[in-house]
Amino acid sequence: MQAQEGVLNPPYQYSLLQKYIFDDLPLIAMNVARIGAQTPGMAYEIADGEKHFATIGFGPMNWLLITPDIPAPGGFRAFDEVDVADEEVPESEGDLLLYFSSGFPALNRELANQVGQLFGKDGELIEEVAVEGGQHFDVSEFDKQILIEDPNYLDQAKSSFLSTHRFLTADNSKASLPQHRYSYKTDSESGDFILTFDKNPSNLEEHSESLAQPAKSRGLFFIPSLDLLTSLRMGGIRMGSLAINAKWKGH
Repeated sequence: MQAQEGVLNPPYQYSLLQKYIFDDLPLIAMNVARIGAQTPGMAYEIADGEKHFATIGFGPMNWLLITPDIPAPGGFRAFDEVDVADEEVPESEGDLLLYFSSGFPALNRELANQVGQLFGKDGELIEEVAVEGGQHFDVSEFDKQILIEDPNYLDQAKSSFLSTHRFLTADNSKASLPQHRYSYKTDSESGDFILTFDKNPSNLEEHSESLAQPAKSRGLFFIPSLDLLTSLRMGGIRMGSLAINAKWKGH
């Protein structure tokens, strides 16, 4: 099995991150999953040889609706609302994460627009951050910390979890977990946007609750392996007929 490119590979010069939520998610979860799962292949065609990656993450509710399989010890649930430095920090939000990175911001934008058109009126873009450069862990050295390798979770092998934190100021928190840290600026605000990776969401929750300053927004996403993503694109982890371990089921 193989991890999605955006998990172990360092970002390119420009990155674009988007979070979507969906009305009537229980009714359209599998369709959302298929669109997300076909995004890397679509991005490959659109990029036409330019170096890039497109990484897809699923929020807790979306993943629960797609498959009954628990992807990590202790389960997978949204971060609860919490107080940091006497300030309220919201619960984590987002049904789907899109993470595009390449040498060209226009390419990232084109990829994102194509996916947004497929979601149509069902998808609401709740957060978007376009960034350049940044500071990055050499995450390839942390593969054992990032990637699931557990005999009790064979279907999730080479998958990972990712949390997002958006701050309205510079974040000076110390972190022992692998991260990508970006400074961002929009017409109305600026601050830091941080991606943190781990194979266990409880470690990400503990990290989030230990921050020295409150985040404006938080997100938590499961990043399935490319094989697991392919199963979604082909039509049905939930039914089990095309799951990775389907050939062993019933024997």
